[in-house]
Amino acid sequence: MIILKNRSEYKEQAKRLMVDKNKNVILILLVFIFLNGIIAGIFSKGAWMTIGSIVDIAIMAGMSFAFVVLWRNVVDGKDSDLKEILLVGYKENYLRNLVLYLLRLLWVILYTLLLIIPGIIKAYSYSMAFYLIHKEPNLKPADALQKSADLMKGHKMDLFMLDLSYVGWYFIGLFTACILWLWIIPKHSTAQMLYYDEIYEAAQPPKSPIVEV
Repeated sequence: MIILKNRSEYKEQAKRLMVDKNKNVILILLVFIFLNGIIAGIFSKGAWMTIGSIVDIAIMAGMSFAFVVLWRNVVDGKDSDLKEILLVGYKENYLRNLVLYLLRLLWVILYTLLLIIPGIIKAYSYSMAFYLIHKEPNLKPADALQKSADLMKGHKMDLFMLDLSYVGWYFIGLFTACILWLWIIPKHSTAQMLYYDEIYEAAQPPKSPIVEV
């Protein structure tokens, strides 16, 4: 079993990493929320709602990958360009991103139809899928889901508890018309990225020592 840090360490590290990135990241989140709101408004009535659901899936497939790039940049100490983040999920193998999003959504829905708890468990099992296709661009969608499930064995509860530790902040954010969420989401997502990094690195085969001749 991989011994991971205490969740408070991920949260503290994420907080430090976001110190100089808040302005840039919040701007990106605001643009995404604005664009998403416009699209939701256009397709909010009658028969348009079905089209709206399809459009929403198409957008979220690209944004799911884009957000991995965004939080990756935060962890790596890099600034994110607004145009790059908005387009990266559509420019970099969009078909793969769409297939992965649909497969993950389908499996989570199917398990949720059984009971809520199995659906939540499956969602956590597949939570590393987009992280993995960013790490390993040649990974196929079905393989990314399987690898995510393998890596998350024994770690789903830890990640759940990390997520649960932010619930109080999200609740407080409701009393600010969710404005506070613009500061909570980046820290939460960065903490998740740090968690995934540790699981991923610990699962890699040990490097062979270099023998000098």
